[in-house]
Amino acid sequence: MSNKPVINREDAYRYMGIREPFSENVDEKTAETADKCEAELLSVIKPRFTWRVFNIIRNKDGIFPEGCDFALEGKSIEKHLDGCEKLAIVCSTLSADCDKFISKMSVCGALEMLVSDALASAYIEQISEDALSDLLEKNAGYSSTWIFGAGYGDFPLEVLPKLISAADAARKVGISTTASNTLIPSKSIVGIAGLSKKPFVAHEKSCESCNLRETCEFRRRGDICELHTKKSTD
Repeated sequence: MSNKPVINREDAYRYMGIREPFSENVDEKTAETADKCEAELLSVIKPRFTWRVFNIIRNKDGIFPEGCDFALEGKSIEKHLDGCEKLAIVCSTLSADCDKFISKMSVCGALEMLVSDALASAYIEQISEDALSDLLEKNAGYSSTWIFGAGYGDFPLEVLPKLISAADAARKVGISTTASNTLIPSKSIVGIAGLSKKPFVAHEKSCESCNLRETCEFRRRGDICELHTKKSTD
């Protein structure tokens, strides 16, 4: 991770519901609030990640991480791992301190809370990408897919506790879930990246593979989320 982290401001503005061009649509007060909240947020959070690699077992009962007693259900994850010999469970978080900070900002005002939440959402995406970079650095010779989270497509949220347990993420980075499979801390990402010694063809992530497509605020506004601003591999 960088010694002087900087949050991708364009992604944060998208989370705020601001459309491009940002130079025209971001007012001075919002920009100043973002500067202030970013500095405070980065001073209190403890970004961490962990990952664990498994061989992929494919049999008549489905796809399994080797040594685990649960299958990875759904056509979406099956497609995501097509051509992969291994998979990695990748878990990233901004820590419980991030949730406390956002809660504190809610008392300061609606703008402060909106900006802080958006900055945190953008930054956890960056930390997740850092985790993927670390994974590839330590698994030389492999290419990877993007990180496919539980809840995308028909890959069920109910698998989250099993993924967290298999990666030992509760102990290593403090990630857990509620009874309804909401991640704790809230600014966390848990998902699966496929690994192969063969290169993948680059393509964009799709709204059609996202479990939130029917309730997506970006789509409701006629906008697109950060998934469509970055090229990924699968």
